[in-house]
Amino acid sequence: MAIDNLMGATVRIRRGWHGGRTGEVVAFEHQAGPPTSYTVIKVRLKGSSQPVMIYSLDEIERLSDPPGVSASPTTPTELLTVV
Repeated sequence: MAIDNLMGATVRIRRGWHGGRTGEVVAFEHQAGPPTSYTVIKVRLKGSSQPVMIYSLDEIERLSDPPGVSASPTTPTELLTVV
């Protein structure tokens, strides 16, 4: 199974001390296969400059858009006028 590179992605930490908080992936390394398998992810949480270490892909959830940001504009283009 191919693992997407999460570098720069916005993620939510699912559980643990920082569970529920969101941040940006600032370091991502995943090694699958012989002789060893490991995952190291550093997430810089919103409002903090210190990254948090995560050691499992099961501990994070990738967010498509930052929370509170709408993917589509709230004003229909028909209502916009150029002056």
